[in-house]
Amino acid sequence: MYSERTALDMKKWNPLIGKIFYERNPKNPGEIRTYYMRWNGLANRIVPSISNWVAMEPTPEMKPYNPRVMSAVATFQNQQQEFF
Repeated sequence: MYSERTALDMKKWNPLIGKIFYERNPKNPGEIRTYYMRWNGLANRIVPSISNWVAMEPTPEMKPYNPRVMSAVATFQNQQQEFF
């Protein structure tokens, strides 16, 4: 039998998967944009989804954005190309 990974296994392996970060607009502090870290199984990597600026306040599950998050996502990518 072949063992397969599930989405829950991937979240345990990398806690960035499924996290939402927010960044305040420097020109208008009432606006934020979000960075959602999603797992792309076909590409075998984390792909950030960046929203447009929206007038809202962050929810409690959102964490403040730090530029080091994007560098961690870029450097943590799997170098071996595999198709599951």
